[in-house]
Amino acid sequence: MKKVEIEYCVTCNYRPIAASLGIAIERAVNVKPVLVQSNVSGAFEVLVDGERIFSKTGSGRFPDHAEIIKLIQEK
Repeated sequence: MKKVEIEYCVTCNYRPIAASLGIAIERAVNVKPVLVQSNVSGAFEVLVDGERIFSKTGSGRFPDHAEIIKLIQEK
């Protein structure tokens, strides 16, 4: 079973976005992601088995749910 983590910026209030993505992931691939609070400003990172598959700080945008689901399925 894959371990999926969604790391989000607390001060930016990205928790609702992380929770929404988490629900979409759980429905699509039957894996419940762990939501991880980050103190890094603007952080929104998605990791699968410890490997970063998406970084908002690196890309400058939030991920599309379908994009993340596809990346998880490819792992």
